[in-house]
Amino acid sequence: MNIRRRCMEAFFQYFYDSHPFLPPRQHLLEAFKIGPPRDHLETAIIYIGSRYVRGASSSTYSLDLDCFILQQDLPRDASTVQVMLLFALGLDGNNERKKAVEVLIKAQRFALELGMNQREFAIMNGRGSLVCEESIRRTWWELYVVSVMVAAFHGKRACQLSGVVSTTPLPCEERDFFNGVVPQPHTMEEFDDDSFLDEEIEWSSFAYRIAAARNLERILATDNIMFPDDPRTYNLDALLVNWNLHLPPSKVANFDQSGTFNEMMFQAHMITDLSSLLLHRRFTPLDAAAQQTIISCTAQGTVAAHCSGFDGIHSSKATRAASNISKLVGLPTPLIHHTHFFICALTHSSISHLSLWSHLPLMAGDENLKEEIRMNAGALRAMRAVWPSAQTAFSQVTVAAQRVFDMRKDAVGEVFWRDLIGDGRNGKIDEERKVDISKKDKFEHLLEALKFKPNR
Repeated sequence: MNIRRRCMEAFFQYFYDSHPFLPPRQHLLEAFKIGPPRDHLETAIIYIGSRYVRGASSSTYSLDLDCFILQQDLPRDASTVQVMLLFALGLDGNNERKKAVEVLIKAQRFALELGMNQREFAIMNGRGSLVCEESIRRTWWELYVVSVMVAAFHGKRACQLSGVVSTTPLPCEERDFFNGVVPQPHTMEEFDDDSFLDEEIEWSSFAYRIAAARNLERILATDNIMFPDDPRTYNLDALLVNWNLHLPPSKVANFDQSGTFNEMMFQAHMITDLSSLLLHRRFTPLDAAAQQTIISCTAQGTVAAHCSGFDGIHSSKATRAASNISKLVGLPTPLIHHTHFFICALTHSSISHLSLWSHLPLMAGDENLKEEIRMNAGALRAMRAVWPSAQTAFSQVTVAAQRVFDMRKDAVGEVFWRDLIGDGRNGKIDEERKVDISKKDKFEHLLEALKFKPNR
């Protein structure tokens, strides 16, 4: 099997399920054979797949894609948007964030020029195939979800679709799409009014992912909230609570009834927890080491915070959201099968974990928190085999963790010696102080157990 074929197969094996907007493998391969030329789309697929194939270089395919999108006479169809979307995803995972944002913005503008946000576009351009029509609808909604995610990590400019009215129906369930049995699609308006409709509709996992992204977009649009008692904070939190409360039992878990992992619901939960974290962390004190060191997935290079002390409710919700993101690491599925956006979700979770750790009283129990930090770092280390952005995040998280570790270790030593000198001056060490010193020795031993070594 030649290298291009291996890269093509790797795309469907490792990447496709995390961003399933192209036609299923067999439909797409048949379309390449009998349809109009789609060399640019095939190159984009191979470009992504090359990240998973040992010995394959993505640079050649990246140059080809650069030349393609710089053409003046780009093919005016959905395949051009698909190419740009795949290229932007690959660039972002490759640490080429600025270029990724530019390509993504171009994809959004091109999609709007084509009218992909209109219901009729998929019907008119689907060549009579329900699978092709569904793929076109999925491309539009994937573009929206990806744009919101990139805006969360690299700045609001990345999402040019805010306020755009879309009549494009929502995607169907993955199993129906893959089997080529596409049901009558439903709209976002129907999704919003679901609680008040007589008809009971089984919404797809992709639809819940879109709804999660829409909530995140709303939170990003209100970054000017300065005070925790702002009514908008309560309203935004209510959106997230309602998203969780109205999930059907089949969507609460990340596995379907057959035991198959559901990447769309994984991402939907990830986005919702990230949204809660970004909303409530504004009113939670952050650690300077984490805030200034872990910058690969923050819009301006730092994380905004608007408080000087702990607010009980917001601190609790931010902590829970960060913990929920960490728990996603433990799901029994290979980490490299997840979207690379999980890398940035883990970095934000790590910022919150490290901030909480740095503010914990010295004698407080912190084993569970340290395990979550180590789990985040371990996941980033695993994903760096495919995505260079994971290597950057891993290095930053481990350096910040080392700094917090050293700070707490030094603080324990200072307290120990201050108390010891004070006791010597007084000429006595009472039983209570002996117990305190014993606790300090034990805590110092626990600190030694956490060995974060900065990546060399």
